[in-house]
Amino acid sequence: MVLMEAPPEEVTSRKEVLDYYVKTLERVLGSEEDAQMCIYDASWDTHFGFCCDIDEDISLQLASLPGVLSVRPDPDLHSVKKNYDSSNVQPENFNNSEIVETPLFPMGNTKHWVVKLDKPGIGVVTKAQMVDYYAQILTKVLGNEKDAQMCIYHISWQSNFGFCCELDEQCARELASVPGVQSVLLDQNFGSDNKDYGGLQSSTSSSYSSEENQTIPVKTKKLFVTGLSFYTSEKTLRAAFEGFGELVEVRIIMDKISKRSKGYAFIEYTTEEAASAALKEMNGKIINGWMIVVDAAKPKSSIPRYDRGRSRYSGKGNGER
Repeated sequence: MVLMEAPPEEVTSRKEVLDYYVKTLERVLGSEEDAQMCIYDASWDTHFGFCCDIDEDISLQLASLPGVLSVRPDPDLHSVKKNYDSSNVQPENFNNSEIVETPLFPMGNTKHWVVKLDKPGIGVVTKAQMVDYYAQILTKVLGNEKDAQMCIYHISWQSNFGFCCELDEQCARELASVPGVQSVLLDQNFGSDNKDYGGLQSSTSSSYSSEENQTIPVKTKKLFVTGLSFYTSEKTLRAAFEGFGELVEVRIIMDKISKRSKGYAFIEYTTEEAASAALKEMNGKIINGWMIVVDAAKPKSSIPRYDRGRSRYSGKGNGER
């Protein structure tokens, strides 16, 4: 939660105040688009401030900016009522050590894994595109692209394809069932940059094969699409998917504050056959220059306990290390 001084006098409307908040956050993130996507609540009339998803390092930088009174953890993340009243905040309480980051896996039961993948489709050629593709694969398990980026600590993208990541065993099992994943093995050489993304699958009990997890076909009429460009419209998405059968709905999820696409959508067909065909053919396709990931939509009750639903922007990229 970020408490702010009153904006300049010329900033009066709700839109202008929100733009002012975005510009403030942009100063530490370096990207207006990232700033817009990180903000999830704002106050603009009597009290001034906003709530955003950022990590501790970014929080410390934000707290030092002119006009920022304090940056502190959101005391009630799931409540729509936020207290932006700064009248009872004392200068000595502006303690950035209070800023904490909730770990993705709070139980601390993670292990390091080597994930071997099929060769990506046409359109994935550069290192940056490959990192994007790997993050999208992992997002299908974690539910959040920023969390996926933060879990990856090594990649291979030239002769062999794959990445290393930190996950718990439940996530590793689910990851092995994602299309395009050959195997998920324990990283036996975590401290070294020498990783084996080539050889045969291990026969140990701590390895998971995609073939073992795909014996039961998924039956669904509704698909979940991630990795969308923020500029992809529902009309464009409908045109890409309507060739597989009659559509019931095409719905891109929009951010309530910025009114921009969150980069994912739900697509529903009238038949399971049409949805299955679309899932098989459209997963990994390029739309508006971005590779999309298509999966069966899960009911709300089956959302994994580790899916926090919001991103924590770290400002750090991933690469081959």
